Amino acid sequence: MSYSNNNDGQEWELCKENAAPLERGRNVKTLIRALSSTTESEEERKMNERTIRRYERLVRPSERRAERLAVQQSEGVDNVQAVAEVDEEDPDPLVHWLSYVKFYQDTYPSDTQQQFLLMERCTRSLMPVRKYADDVRFIRVCIIYADKTSCPGDIFKFLNKQKIGSVTALFWIAWAWVAEKGGDYAFAEKIFVKGLSKRAKPVKQLEARQKQFRRRMSRHWLNNSKQQDEDGIDQEEADERGSRRGALGSLSTAGVSTNHRSRAANNRAGLSSTFLSRGGDRASSRNA
Repeated sequence: MSYSNNNDGQEWELCKENAAPLERGRNVKTLIRALSSTTESEEERKMNERTIRRYERLVRPSERRAERLAVQQSEGVDNVQAVAEVDEEDPDPLVHWLSYVKFYQDTYPSDTQQQFLLMERCTRSLMPVRKYADDVRFIRVCIIYADKTSCPGDIFKFLNKQKIGSVTALFWIAWAWVAEKGGDYAFAEKIFVKGLSKRAKPVKQLEARQKQFRRRMSRHWLNNSKQQDEDGIDQEEADERGSRRGALGSLSTAGVSTNHRSRAANNRAGLSSTFLSRGGDRASSRNA
């Protein structure tokens, strides 16, 4: 490894804690440049601001169309025309959103709040566009956005009502994983069954993930059963020890003292009887 690569590795170790992890990974050199300096140069700042303005110009039309559609829906207007308008005005507005998010992730890796807001804006803007309902690129954005919220399960339920990801296996896999992480194993199984009933593609991938889930559940229930058996045995042993302690506990200090006094009295009575018996024998001998 070259000296330059060694330096890159050392710098990365110093600044990597400020970078949010990405599923696709990151370019280390790009991150080092973004994180190693605490302030931007004036030239870099201006260049980044120009880039942000350019992306805003590209994504704003899809936001405005979503806003108009929301107004039309609230007024009871048929949304077919609005959806067609989206398709005619911009052939693929999602491309601009994806590039915008990537720019922020690479340029401002520690600004996770802005990245989250961009994904939220993207989800809201393109959710009404039916051609994106099962576009894997858009589904990934929705999944990452949901995962960054405090209640991802609620986001998945809302997306499902909007018919987002209905025939995309990735959507059902991610939703089932959220339910599994939350400990709702029965609901996770229902999610898999629902996705398979819709023949979400690729079907084989969804079937494979369901089998993996069921294997995890089998191990989970087996471990729980073993633990319960062990806990039951431990409880029985504890009860048995408690019973023995209870039996021994009845021999209190007072009880032991009473027993000692009783035995002493018996001993004295025995001795007295013996003494009197012996005395009587001697008296009888003298009288004789």
